[in-house]
Amino acid sequence: MTFTVIANPAVMPDFTLGKPRRIEEGDAIALFTDRQFHVCGENMRGEVALMHEGLAGAFLVGANAPKHLLEIRRANPRIPLVIEPMALKNYLATSSEPFLIEDDPSSLFAMSLDAMLDWQRMNGSDLAVTPTGQIRVGDSAALKAALSGANALDRNDVLLALPMEAGWLSEPQHLKQLIAVINRSRHPVLLTFTSKANPVESTKRLRAYRQLFTQVTVPVIAYRADLVGFDALAHGALASAIGSYPSLRRLNPVGKHGFAMDREDMSPHIFVADMLRFVRSTHMRRDWFAGVAALQCFCTVCRGQDVDRLHGSNPERVIGHNHNVVAVDSLYSTYVGLDQAKRRTLWADQTAGALDTYPQLETHIGRPLKIPADLLAWTA
Repeated sequence: MTFTVIANPAVMPDFTLGKPRRIEEGDAIALFTDRQFHVCGENMRGEVALMHEGLAGAFLVGANAPKHLLEIRRANPRIPLVIEPMALKNYLATSSEPFLIEDDPSSLFAMSLDAMLDWQRMNGSDLAVTPTGQIRVGDSAALKAALSGANALDRNDVLLALPMEAGWLSEPQHLKQLIAVINRSRHPVLLTFTSKANPVESTKRLRAYRQLFTQVTVPVIAYRADLVGFDALAHGALASAIGSYPSLRRLNPVGKHGFAMDREDMSPHIFVADMLRFVRSTHMRRDWFAGVAALQCFCTVCRGQDVDRLHGSNPERVIGHNHNVVAVDSLYSTYVGLDQAKRRTLWADQTAGALDTYPQLETHIGRPLKIPADLLAWTA
């Protein structure tokens, strides 16, 4: 049992195959096979410590990530760690300069792309990630330049990062071109989309996202994803990387901020695995459980406490984000060792089970609930 009141048997954790394993540093495909990755920001030291040694890995993001990497590695020697280049957040790719090459301050010479990737590895990252700038919708020249630059690299330890404006998912001709470029990559692709809000929130984009993963022939990681990462996993992705809070589950466009948060409601979004959704603690407390008992969560962080108990203080937000890391690993544990067909079948069972939790919860609270658009799209 994961929660009281609701039950989705298809998401029950199974860690029997999640044995500790070595880190396949320098081998991008082996490193991502049968691992769930997390995108870790402010609380990276605390979150990595909670990850399952046999199943998980972490992308460390932000200006302080390189400073913390060695400390985190010493404390967690069996968790793969990869640094996200700052270019993905603060640089726009062009056809002449698709990558942001930051010079090594100890060097007298300008760095090449290859040398910069070596620098990432020497600074402790288990893999190298191309410092690709964000690619504006329709900018095929910048997209092809990034592909060409990465394809010139003869190495097995690199990911071609493609931070694409969300509009690439909106028009069939753009989607077709993106798939064609990905399929020409000689390296695994780290694919994410930029938007001030959820870049894959519309039904149209959800369908396009799934179509992309069913048609790519190169290993692709669904990066900075929310639960759509599991839909990608079920339809062909090598792996996904999910953030513990909303700003880590997407990329803001360069020079822009996400939609303003309600500063009076900073409570964490809690992953309710049986429902396959993130729900703000405050929303559950005020809207779902104002007059009835709340769900209780039995993960290793919550240990039977009410799922809506957390408020907006930093310590309580950290607790909520820690719960999300543990809960995502638990959900992923059901996918380990499955081939593509079995993963798709499992996801179909999990999404159908999530739909079934709505009448269960509605009976408990005594009124109907709106089913999220992504769940409806996944079960269509």
